[in-house]
Amino acid sequence: MDSNPPRRTSTAFEYFLYAAILAETALAALIYKVMFRSPELMRMRVFFAIFYFAFLGWAIHQLNKLHRNRKQHLSDPAPAPDREVNEPASRGAAEDTRPSLGLTGQQLVIVVVVFATAVATFSWALRFLG
Repeated sequence: MDSNPPRRTSTAFEYFLYAAILAETALAALIYKVMFRSPELMRMRVFFAIFYFAFLGWAIHQLNKLHRNRKQHLSDPAPAPDREVNEPASRGAAEDTRPSLGLTGQQLVIVVVVFATAVATFSWALRFLG
């Protein structure tokens, strides 16, 4: 039995990324609300959109790396002395294919549903506050 449980040094960074995605989305919604009222700032909306999607892509990439490393760390037990080096890792790895954007079909559906819910919620909140 392993006396040292795996360290979770990346947990704080993971929570930071989740909070940053939420905060950035809320900030972007407020900025765009102000921008559509001001004709001088209309040109800047493209730059804000590029920054928003670049940060969102970076944050999702970082989260993907954290989850992949955690999953790999948990699934790689210490090698047994009588185990072959060329033995396949497991059947689960073959079944866990990543068809698009590094996500399984189920994960992709969850991302789309969460994004659509966030857009609808922020749209409703902006209409309600405005």
